[in-house]
Amino acid sequence: MNTALDVRELLNEAAAHYRGRPHAVAMLRECLERLEEPLRVGFAGTPGTGKSTLVSALAEWPTRALRELDLFDTPAPAEHVDATVRLVRHLEPDELAGTRPVGGSPFARQTAVNSVLVLGRADEVGAGRIDALLTAKQLARRAWREDPDCAGFQGVIAVAGQLGYAGRALRDDEFEVLRALASVTRPELERYLLSVDSFVDDPFPVAVPPESRKHLVSRFGLYGVRLAITLIRTGCESRLKLSAELVHRSGLGDLRDTLAGCFVARADALKARTAVVRLEGLLAAEPLPHGDRLAARVERFAAAAHDFRELRLIAGIRGGRTALSGEIAEEAVRLLGAQGLAPTERLGLEPDADPAEIHAAAEGALVRWRQEAERPDAAHAERAAARVIVRSVEGLLSLFVA
Repeated sequence: MNTALDVRELLNEAAAHYRGRPHAVAMLRECLERLEEPLRVGFAGTPGTGKSTLVSALAEWPTRALRELDLFDTPAPAEHVDATVRLVRHLEPDELAGTRPVGGSPFARQTAVNSVLVLGRADEVGAGRIDALLTAKQLARRAWREDPDCAGFQGVIAVAGQLGYAGRALRDDEFEVLRALASVTRPELERYLLSVDSFVDDPFPVAVPPESRKHLVSRFGLYGVRLAITLIRTGCESRLKLSAELVHRSGLGDLRDTLAGCFVARADALKARTAVVRLEGLLAAEPLPHGDRLAARVERFAAAAHDFRELRLIAGIRGGRTALSGEIAEEAVRLLGAQGLAPTERLGLEPDADPAEIHAAAEGALVRWRQEAERPDAAHAERAAARVIVRSVEGLLSLFVA
């Protein structure tokens, strides 16, 4: 199935049916135009979750993948976004309940294909201890595996947005101030790092003026200042090394990679999904006298779009919600396109592999996964997962049909 092509046909057919209703035709034409635009990713969350900081940090990251996304943090109707990053401050039931979709069609509620959950203030976990980010990442992974409220996402990522943003833009003068602070012995400096007031206002053992300390806190947060000093003491002796380590620890790179793998690689399918959701809404709000056939086509598309089956299964495997594990799980997510959609990427081959090698690898994978799909001792869910993978491999082999 060519998802984007099928959706174009659906939209054009719908426009013909609605030709007597100019506002409906305009909306459908807009949907067609959006298929040519960058993928729109909306950052949603309550005030204080760090949306603006996170969007700024990602938008200014000069990577090819992120340049293909249109990122924004302003509230917008659901039809204005193709994918969503939902931010929370805590992985608590009450807060997570607000991330679940309500209403709409079954297709619109399938959030696993186009949503990522972010614990947006990861440095606050564990009262801001120096190991806060590691603890937050462990909590995020456990929540994705075990918490039903987190099951409907392509991933749960812990991010300290302020730290990542400041780390990426670390200046020479800021590094020199941090290095001066790191020169003070740990016992002597520790009491100044207990609170923002102590750090900014108390007389200091080194000649770092209050204005410089206040600037550091506003840019890095007190946790970020403590972490940066620790990293300098343990080997980050240059600005570039410290910058890279702060970004790595912040989780910003994890989020970037998740956006690239889940959203950029599936941009056409996700834009097509947005168009179908809007078409579903139009059909529900303004039924056509003889629109049963069109509605049936939309329903079949929602049920059969293989791109979304792949994404939901990838999320299920990575989140530990299937029986697949170990090497077989690694092969499964690769064949499903988690590491790239090109045949060589799906099959784990070198980019310059010749067609005969690709064909042989695909045939071998097809035999293995057909066996998994037909195993009498496997659970129904396991066989169903294997059938999705079989369909993916069959799609690879279809490329060789003349």
